[in-house]
Amino acid sequence: MNRALQALTADPWAIVPGWLPLIAALAQRNHGAPEVAGAGDWQKRDYDLMAGPGAQRLPGAQRAYLIDGVAVLPVVGPIFPRANMMTEMSGATSVTMLQNDHRTALANPDVGAIMLMIDSPGGAVSGISAFADTVAAGSKKKQTVAFVSGQACSAAYWIGSAAPEIVIDKTGLVGSLGVVIGMSKQVAADRDGYLDLEIVSSNAPNKRPDPTAEEGLAEIRGTLDAIEKQFVTAVARGRNVSAEKVLSDFGRGGVKVGSDAVAAGMADRVQSYDATLTAMRRAVANQRKLANLKQ
Repeated sequence: MNRALQALTADPWAIVPGWLPLIAALAQRNHGAPEVAGAGDWQKRDYDLMAGPGAQRLPGAQRAYLIDGVAVLPVVGPIFPRANMMTEMSGATSVTMLQNDHRTALANPDVGAIMLMIDSPGGAVSGISAFADTVAAGSKKKQTVAFVSGQACSAAYWIGSAAPEIVIDKTGLVGSLGVVIGMSKQVAADRDGYLDLEIVSSNAPNKRPDPTAEEGLAEIRGTLDAIEKQFVTAVARGRNVSAEKVLSDFGRGGVKVGSDAVAAGMADRVQSYDATLTAMRRAVANQRKLANLKQ
């Protein structure tokens, strides 16, 4: 494991397998790496085109757009706790940006509904639970729909499940519930001739657990299981099902597509982005008509 990947995997992630090497390659600015070449054009997002004709940047937002009273919040690419080079230049998303745009949409009187437009493999666990709680609370103030245009996996599904309704495209993917962490153990000097050693105090053996030892593996897995429990509990609450159903029917770490996801209870219906946005725009228009009649 290279040093950049080692730094990136110091914290738990809820992300689709295969994305951590890509993130490490981008962190090293190794854009010629095979992981980057095979990643497609996720890093070249044009958010206003994604939102559709008539979209205008929501005042005060970083990426959110406003279309006839509907605020569209893109949740795309890998998700990081804070903005960094990858979120600024490579089309990824930060939780702090999502918090800002969601807060801005709730406060704007021109916004009658919020759509989370999701196409993300997941990301770092940090901050995800708090933002999911924010989405759930905000949905009581303004209609909130999570639309899965590509994939809503791991941390992205954690966020999407907080919305009262999940709409998925025919080929949309949801799931990949679970938590992962990447670790390395120094077994020889690196190519520069250095040997990294870490020595912990006598009463803190679990500060640096050995992933190759049974005791160390159990310690690491215990931490991941504790985070996964919070993940499962949040999804169960958002989807209004039991935790047991989430564990048994929501893919067991795998993903489900379109109508299969609906059948499993992971999404509410299959529908296109345009049809979903149109329905939300009509709902906002009807709300405003009723409000005008009451005045």
